[in-house]
Amino acid sequence: MVASARWVRGLCWALVVLAVISALVSLLFATGVLRPPHDVEDLVERLIANRASDFAAFPFVVLGSLAGIGVFLLAALLGVALRSWAPATPQRDAMATIFVIGGVLGIGSNLLNMAVGNAATFGYCDCGYKTEEVIGQNYALMVGWTMVNWLTLGALTLLAAGVALAGRLVDVSPAWRTVSYLIVLALLFAVALRVLAELVFIGAFDPFQVSDLILAVAGGILVPIWAALLARRAADSEPGVVTA
Repeated sequence: MVASARWVRGLCWALVVLAVISALVSLLFATGVLRPPHDVEDLVERLIANRASDFAAFPFVVLGSLAGIGVFLLAALLGVALRSWAPATPQRDAMATIFVIGGVLGIGSNLLNMAVGNAATFGYCDCGYKTEEVIGQNYALMVGWTMVNWLTLGALTLLAAGVALAGRLVDVSPAWRTVSYLIVLALLFAVALRVLAELVFIGAFDPFQVSDLILAVAGGILVPIWAALLARRAADSEPGVVTA
């Protein structure tokens, strides 16, 4: 089982690096450093300014999406690896399956995010239909980003369930279990905010920004701690299992 522990350690340290990169890029977008708002009265000119910001931010979209793909891929692999460290019950199969499905959805959402981000860099043909082209492109991008959002919400919800099961089934340490549940709470709260914002207008604050900030904190702090604790435990010996 030494090879299994070495494999888990490698996955964990890779997850630490990619989670921090993904969180930093997300933080840049959430705080408006990338894609800043444009206070332009004319709708078409404002949309053109937004597309210029999309063009400038596209390298970071690619970087963040690639890091996100890595995070979800590693999460899926860790879910499978941790299966052998959990009790031989149906719950461990559910844990591994949930991690894999959540990882696949997350990879898909990040690939789609790169595709939509690429489409946002396209200009318009200066052939007499500027207004129609710019507004039509904006609606198409909104549809694409909405699809990215819902795929991401599904992936995060499934990963929250997988982390909760891992925290319950795999005996790493009390601290690791606590961090697991903190990750679950952060993910579910961020998901709930975004779902609510999609269905109901909230004027008191920007729920999307708050959700993004929560995810950045969870991804940049809690997830690396979770992975580091797991890697440290695997370096000593293979975790035991919870029998009750």
